[in-house]
Amino acid sequence: MLPLLLLTILGMIEYGWLLYNIRQVTNAARQGARITILPHGTAENEAATKINRLLTNAKLPGDLVGPPTFTYEAIPGDPEGWRRVTVRSQASTANLHIVNMNASPPAGIELEPPIIGAKVTMALEGT
Repeated sequence: MLPLLLLTILGMIEYGWLLYNIRQVTNAARQGARITILPHGTAENEAATKINRLLTNAKLPGDLVGPPTFTYEAIPGDPEGWRRVTVRSQASTANLHIVNMNASPPAGIELEPPIIGAKVTMALEGT
């Protein structure tokens, strides 16, 4: 009975930790979109730096997956030429487990750590 209770409690803690980290990646993507939608020249570099800093502060290895991606599009039929930006940010979950998950897999099986990803779209609504 006690092992089952302990397993349940550790599973709940692990799941809560995962939800917390998903929220951190989403917030980093949102901050990047906020910076990128502003009309100034170095927005992508500034946004990528901000995203990586937020992921690093949350102890999420963002650079292991790759840099954030930025996609721009015009809003159809808009005479002002306003635009929309989509920011994708990803982080590896390699070092996120509270419980040690680094046990060796069976021979011949290679396990990749899961990746947490977020996609945020923001529109420029006027100046």
